[in-house]
Amino acid sequence: MTDSAHSADRRCAHCGQPAPNPVIRVGADGASRAFCCAGCAGLHDLAGAAAAAAAAPAPPAGPVRTETVFDVEGVSCAACVTRVESALARLPGVEESSLNLASRRVRIRHSPDLPRETLAAVIARAGYRARVPGRDPRALRRAEERRALWRLSVAGLAMMQVMMLAFPSYVDEGGSLEWDQARLLNIASLLLTVPVLLFSSGPIFRAAWHGLAARAPGMDFPVALGIAVSFAASVYGTWAGGEVYYDSITMFVFFILCGRYFEARALSGTVDAADSLAQLLPRRAWKLSGDERVETDPAALVPGDLVSIPAGESAPADASVVSGATEFDESLLTGETYPVQKRAGDKVLAGSINLASPVTTRVDRAPGEATLDLIRRQMERAASQKPRWAILADRIATHFVVVVVLLAALGAVAWYFIDPSKALWVAVATLVVTCPCALSLATPVALTACVNALSRHGVMVTSGRAIEALASATHLVFDKTGTLTTGRMHLRAVEVLGDLDRAACLAMAASLESALSHPIAHALVKARPDGVAVPAITDIRAVAGAGVEARAGDRLIRVGSPAFCAEIAGSGFPSPVDSSEPVAAMAALGRWLAAFHFEDALRPESRELVSRARAAGCEVVLLSGDRAPVVDRVGAELGIAHRIAGASPEEKARRVEAMAADGAVVAMIGDGINDAPVLARAQVSIALASGAALAQSQADLVVANPSLLAIGEAIELARRTRRIIRQNIGWSIAYNAVTLPLALGGFLTPWLASLGMSLSSLLVVANALRLLRRRTGRQQGPLAGGEPSAVPT
Repeated sequence: MTDSAHSADRRCAHCGQPAPNPVIRVGADGASRAFCCAGCAGLHDLAGAAAAAAAAPAPPAGPVRTETVFDVEGVSCAACVTRVESALARLPGVEESSLNLASRRVRIRHSPDLPRETLAAVIARAGYRARVPGRDPRALRRAEERRALWRLSVAGLAMMQVMMLAFPSYVDEGGSLEWDQARLLNIASLLLTVPVLLFSSGPIFRAAWHGLAARAPGMDFPVALGIAVSFAASVYGTWAGGEVYYDSITMFVFFILCGRYFEARALSGTVDAADSLAQLLPRRAWKLSGDERVETDPAALVPGDLVSIPAGESAPADASVVSGATEFDESLLTGETYPVQKRAGDKVLAGSINLASPVTTRVDRAPGEATLDLIRRQMERAASQKPRWAILADRIATHFVVVVVLLAALGAVAWYFIDPSKALWVAVATLVVTCPCALSLATPVALTACVNALSRHGVMVTSGRAIEALASATHLVFDKTGTLTTGRMHLRAVEVLGDLDRAACLAMAASLESALSHPIAHALVKARPDGVAVPAITDIRAVAGAGVEARAGDRLIRVGSPAFCAEIAGSGFPSPVDSSEPVAAMAALGRWLAAFHFEDALRPESRELVSRARAAGCEVVLLSGDRAPVVDRVGAELGIAHRIAGASPEEKARRVEAMAADGAVVAMIGDGINDAPVLARAQVSIALASGAALAQSQADLVVANPSLLAIGEAIELARRTRRIIRQNIGWSIAYNAVTLPLALGGFLTPWLASLGMSLSSLLVVANALRLLRRRTGRQQGPLAGGEPSAVPT
C-alpha cells in the first residue's frame, strides 16, 4: 500500500516498495536515489554512514574506564571540594572526579585496575571520610545531622552557662568585683569553654588543619583561626589579668554551628527529591514458582521471572503485564499526574505503585538496569557536573580565604595603634564575617534543586552543563514526526463514493485490513465503528506495496492505493489526491466505494508549547526529513514560519551548526534514530523517552513525561535557576562588601559577625529552595503558562 497514486516504474532504494511521491537524495557518489518516505531515506543515510565508518581504518581502542561513587563526610565548602578533587586528580589512573557540595557525593572515573580502597584512602588523607552509598542514601545525612545537633547542644548549653558567669562583669561599674572572684568566674568559664573548643568546634579545626597541610586553606581556616586566637588571648587574660572573650567564643561557635545545622537541613531538601527515587523500590517481591508465591529480595530477580504485584505495592523491576488489568501511579517517574491503565502486554516501570488490582508480570530488566535506576544515576551525574557558573564561584571562593586572613591581620595591626582593646575582636570579627560560605553555596545548591525540580516534571537531566545552555537558548529546533506529531497514522476523514454509508465503508475496510501490519491498516482497525454488521470475508489476498483484496459475501472488494483499486473500479480515482497526506481507496468490481484520508496528528499540546516558546523570545524552527507539503502543513497549523523539509541527518546537523555559528544558542528536540547526529551537535539537546534509545544516548535532557509541556517547564526552570544563581552570587558579593568595612571599622562584635555569616548562608540556600516549589497561575513565565520572562542574553 502507498500513501498516494501508484507508480509501477519507481521503487524505494531502501525497502523496494513503490514510491509514487518519492523523496530524492543525492549520495556521496553523486547518484540520485528515490525513497518512498523520509524514514527510508534517513535509514539509508545512516546505513551508508555506518558502512563508511566500517570501511575506514578502526581507531585505536580507548582505555576502559570504571566509575566509583562515594558519600564524603566532612565536606562544608568549595575549598573542601577543591581539596578532594585535587587529591584524586594527582592519583595515577584517575581520569576525572567531581564532588557535589549539596549532596556530598563524589563520582570518580578511573582505570579498572585502581581499587576502591585506594580511592577511599586518598580521600582520607585529604581529611575526609569516604563511604560507599548504602540502600538508604539519607542515612549518612541523618547521622551527620545527629552529630551536628549534639555539638550544637553542647555549645548552646556552655554559652548559656558562660553568659551567666560573665553577667557580674557586665554589671560591675565601680570595680566592686574583687580580683579573686573575677578570676574564679573566668576559670569556670574556661572549663566550660574547653568542651566547646574540643568537641563542638572539632570539625572546624580538623578541616582547617587538613586544608593548611594541603596548602589549600578553606572556609574553616579563618573561623578556626579566630576561635584559637580568641581562646589563647582569654587564657592569657585569665592568669595574667586582662580581657577574656569566653562569652564571645561560645556565642559565635553556637551561632556558626546553628547556621550550619539549619543549612544542612535545608540542603537535604534539595537532594531528597533524588533520594526519594531510591525509596520507591519495595523491600520485597512476590516471585511466582509454579503455583506458589514466594517472597524474595527484588535484587535477586532476573529477566524472565514471573512476579505478582498486589494492589497497593510498587513494582520491584521493569516488567511486562502477563495477566490482569489495573492502574499504576507513575507520577514520581514520569511526572504523569493521573493513574496509567495497564493490561496484558503493557510495560510497568520499577517503582510505580499498583493502585487497583493484582497483576502478574514478567521481569524485563535486571536490578540496577531499570528505568528508575537510570533516572537516578543520570540525576546524580548531572548534579556532579560543574557548569561555568560553578567553576567561577569556586575559583573566587578559594582565593578569597587568603584575602580574608590578610585583611584581618592588617585590621588587628591598625587597631593596635588606635585602640589596643579592640584589636583582637576586630581581627576575629573580620575572619568570621567575611567567610565566603554563601558564595561557595550559591551555584551548587541551585543546580541541585533545579535537577530535582525537573525530575518532578518528568525531565531527566543527564548533563549538569545542560541547565546553563538551556537557560540561554534562543532557538528551539523541533523534529516533526514523533515529536510535534504523535508519529502514528490517524483516520482524518472518510469520503463516501458509492452505495455504502460511512459506517459500512469503514467497517468493511477494517475487516479486510485487520490481518495486515501496515500503519494505515492499524489506523483503519482502530477507527472501526461498533455494532456494524459486515458480510463474511473470504479469499483474502495481500498484494505487497499495493493493498488487500477479498470477497465480502459475493462482492470482490479491494482496499489499498488508488491505482490498485482503479484496476477493478474501471475508472480513474474520483477524489483529488493531496500529496501532503496519505490516502487509501476502497472499490468493488465496476465501482468506487470510498476514500480514506489519514494524517500524522499533532500532539494536543504542540500548539501551546510553540506559542509559549515564541512568547518567551525563542525562535521556533521546524527541521524535518519529511516531504515539503507535509512539513508545510504541520508548520502552518502550528504557526511556525521557519520550516526546513527533506533534510537528511547530516544536513540537520549542518543546519544546527550554521545557526550556532551565527550566534544562536540552539536547543534541539527530537526522538528518532535519524535525530541522533543533530542532537549530538546542538548546544543543548532534548530527547523524548518514547523515542529511540540512540537519540536518548545523545541527549542532555530526556523527557519521560508524556506531555511536551514538560519541555516548556524545563526551559522556565533553567531560566529561574540562572536568575537565582545570579541573585545568590550578587547577594554574597554585596554582603561581604557591606560587612567587611563594618568589621574593620570596629562596629561588629565576633558573635554578631558569626550570626551574620550564618544568616547569609541560610539566605542563599533558602533562595535556591524556591526552585522546588511548583509555580501556578500568574507566577509562571510564558513557557510555563504565565507572564513573559526576559529574553535570554
